Amino acid sequence: MTVVSSEPLIPLLQAELRRWVGNGENLLELVCLDALFPSGKLLRPVLCVESAKSVGGDVGAVLTFAAGLECLHVASLIHDDIVDQDPVRRGRASTAEQFGIAEALLAGDALSMTGYTAMISGRPGDRVLEAVRVVVDALNRMCRAMMRETEIREDLDCGLSTVLGVIRGKTAALIGAACESGAILVGATHAQKGHLRRYGELIGQAFQMRDDLLPYTVDDRVTGKTAVSDVANRQPTLPVVLAYQAASEADRRRLTTVFRGDVDPVTAHRDVLDIVLRTGAAVETARQAHACVDAARAELDALPHPARLAELALSVVDRHR
Repeated sequence: MTVVSSEPLIPLLQAELRRWVGNGENLLELVCLDALFPSGKLLRPVLCVESAKSVGGDVGAVLTFAAGLECLHVASLIHDDIVDQDPVRRGRASTAEQFGIAEALLAGDALSMTGYTAMISGRPGDRVLEAVRVVVDALNRMCRAMMRETEIREDLDCGLSTVLGVIRGKTAALIGAACESGAILVGATHAQKGHLRRYGELIGQAFQMRDDLLPYTVDDRVTGKTAVSDVANRQPTLPVVLAYQAASEADRRRLTTVFRGDVDPVTAHRDVLDIVLRTGAAVETARQAHACVDAARAELDALPHPARLAELALSVVDRHR
């Protein structure tokens, strides 16, 4: 199961993205469109709109802002693939792999600028300024977390709190900002904005936990990503750190060898997969993800129209890509 369909919201968002990015008349537009389409789950813009609706707001009030969020998110994916040297994104060649690193960097920059322009294009006012500030703060947290992620490569002793901190900054911050900004733009109360921010941050944590787990539970052909990627990059994700903490001395030595880069990626992934499953780390990662979703759904109790958000929260952990 993938994230719940939001028809006709998805076509509206796709049309808005094309309106801002262009129709491929030059190389920059072509590269940007290739990164955007076929679109992914559009989770962040969908959550922005659904958060506005959950407090009585209208889709039209946030649609362009939500499209801007997706531009910013996809820009971060382009740059993240360059950092990680990942050749695959959404089941096909990543932007850098297909067009080149220079072209990918420029497209990421262009999508970022397009995203900001879209977000501030609406009627100026305190609400827009507040919403943009929330998003910029989240992006700053994301950059810090991504840098921290590079610092802990190969470090299996980095600790659970460090990995959870990376998850909260790298993924949860922007998802929380998407929800909060949607509420801000339609004049939600201070309490409602807080509930929606916490809801978003919690399902953002669950989303990343599930993402970290996919290489150990789902076939490449289903995920559309390379299962050996995190191991090849020697990145200690949540299931790996949980496995390392629960492992025997022999298994710890094996994981250490793998994360020093002394084993070919396919063998390394096979060995890590065995240890992650045998130690129960996969089960514990899934448990933590579901606990985040339960906590997120509890935040919705105070909102007048939360039904779509409740469905979206469940779909985040019940997915295969």
